[in-house]
Amino acid sequence: MQNKTLIKLDSVNYSINNKLLIEDISFSVNNGDMVSIIGPNGSGKSTLIKLITGELSVTSGNVFFNNIKIDDWSSSELAYYRSVLPQSNYLAFPFSVLDIVKMGRYPIKDSTSSENELICKKILEVFDLSSHIDQNYMTLSGGEKQRVQLARVFSQIWSDNNYDNRVLIIDEPTSYLDINHQCCLFGFLKSMNKKGLTIVMVLHDLNQAIINSNKIIMLKQAKLVSYERTNKIIDTEKLEEVFDVKLKLIKNEESDRMFVTY
Repeated sequence: MQNKTLIKLDSVNYSINNKLLIEDISFSVNNGDMVSIIGPNGSGKSTLIKLITGELSVTSGNVFFNNIKIDDWSSSELAYYRSVLPQSNYLAFPFSVLDIVKMGRYPIKDSTSSENELICKKILEVFDLSSHIDQNYMTLSGGEKQRVQLARVFSQIWSDNNYDNRVLIIDEPTSYLDINHQCCLFGFLKSMNKKGLTIVMVLHDLNQAIINSNKIIMLKQAKLVSYERTNKIIDTEKLEEVFDVKLKLIKNEESDRMFVTY
């Protein structure tokens, strides 16, 4: 897998009514990275995700995907390489669970209907949803709905052998998930990352970010505070600066990783 730049932000600003929501942010995400975006409420995490994905247009600066400006990609071409789970996924139609996961396959034109169904059923099994396959989505619990949405975005970029140049962008993926399904999700994300999938995710749980990322982006008040490898960025001074709270780092002797407590 080539260690090349897949996502690049160059002096990106975004403002509404003269208020800067993202201020002069530049960074690159390499093919195969697993990056967490952290920061307090209102720091710009979800706005940054929307700029990266092209849902919002920058006020100034540029966003690139695979060395092409995000606005120069067609939606169909981009959908083949990149899948996005936004912070909220409101759906008020009584589709079955399988039908919703199949929606993720809609942009993929080189796959047959039978192949799509097999892929979706395989992913439903991964997310512990096989027993809900024909259930009305509207009758599911919050956690079950979140797992369906996760299955949908994975179905879009599913591959048997090649995740090179493919990106999964997920905003607060653990919302509504119990601890068992959180553990299963991160285990699956790591296995996909080992196959070459690049992952960018917004997380609120600092320890989840530490455990599950090779790099971390720290935001505060619309600005990039730091972007480094996880083992370099996690220290009490930086964390206390960003979150305005006294924190303590404890080392887990078995994993040799630091954990945050307070």
